[in-house]
Amino acid sequence: MGLDEFLNQLPEDDDASINYASLPELSKLSTPEAEEFGQLWLEWSSDRVLEIVDRMVALCDDQPDVEFEAIYKQGLIHVNPDVRVSSLKGLEESSDRTLIKPLCEMLTTDSSVEVRTAAAIPLAYLAVMAQTGKLGAKDEITLKRVLYGVLDDEREVQPVKLKVLEAVSIFEDERLASHIESAWSSRDVTARQSSLFAMGRTSDPRWVEHVLPDLEHDVSAIRYEATMAMGELGDEEHLKALQAPLDDEDLTVQLAAISAVERIGGAEAKPQLEQLLVSTEPRVVELVQQALRTMKDEEDLDEVVTQEMARSMFGAGDTLPGVDTEGYEPAEIEGWANLPDPSEVDDFGTGVTEEAEDLGLDRGDPFDIDLPPEDPWDHEENF
Repeated sequence: MGLDEFLNQLPEDDDASINYASLPELSKLSTPEAEEFGQLWLEWSSDRVLEIVDRMVALCDDQPDVEFEAIYKQGLIHVNPDVRVSSLKGLEESSDRTLIKPLCEMLTTDSSVEVRTAAAIPLAYLAVMAQTGKLGAKDEITLKRVLYGVLDDEREVQPVKLKVLEAVSIFEDERLASHIESAWSSRDVTARQSSLFAMGRTSDPRWVEHVLPDLEHDVSAIRYEATMAMGELGDEEHLKALQAPLDDEDLTVQLAAISAVERIGGAEAKPQLEQLLVSTEPRVVELVQQALRTMKDEEDLDEVVTQEMARSMFGAGDTLPGVDTEGYEPAEIEGWANLPDPSEVDDFGTGVTEEAEDLGLDRGDPFDIDLPPEDPWDHEENF
């Protein structure tokens, strides 16, 4: 089955219900097929198109192996803003760098506030890719320019600017701090949430003093964001402060606290989590067990990979620091210590010195001699 089969099963009446059993057949359509599908949307009601796109987004959540990106891209140019928003939801975790330009255009020019707000979310994902070196330098420059441009635009509405604040916070910039401070100081709950989210994404510990009081804020949504941020910014000395979120009456805050304690780790993290194994909430117990397993695996790895094993796997680096001696005889290794200083040897790159020529040792392959193994990382281009 494929596009034709799916279309053949569609009822002609726009108001008739659609059988979505064959929807997975539209997964990974080629660009020409998706464009054909998008052209057909012009003949359908916006409600029908929106229902189809919504179903695709929901299906991707349930079945990670299906993918409708080519179709979502058609939705970005649909006349109905709700279709554009739904399509943007489908692209929230897309790593396609070709989306940067159209998403930036939507963020800055779309007439719908909801669309501009939604466009900032996939841009936030692409910003992380750029910051971690998975995109080109030009992509990072473009993202910074556009995102900071929106953030500095006094005409832009707050919902858009808050999502842009979350997106741009992955990039270090002297302008960022004032925007975070302004949002955090606001009495608006949504602004404070976004500021806490941005603090966590900066990974800058200077924000810890802002986050700590919000761990016990009256609003659960703020406590959640503060707890998540503490997992990114805190260290072992802040585990005690996370006890309140671990006992929080709100389940989402509790789950966030478990993840935060796991990320921070340390000697006190394990017993702190083990106290929750008696919880009556199955999701709490499940997440704690998962966190303890992860922490144990990391501890076991540290214990199992001893120095002797490291030498066995990676070479006796302690014998000659920076040189992998794996596979060489002890006599050869010992002999390397007596080699002349390379700066004092005039061998013109042949490996044969004048002294060797005088002794008649330059016959045969001049490179067939035992030299210390080259350290593959001792090159400027690797730094």
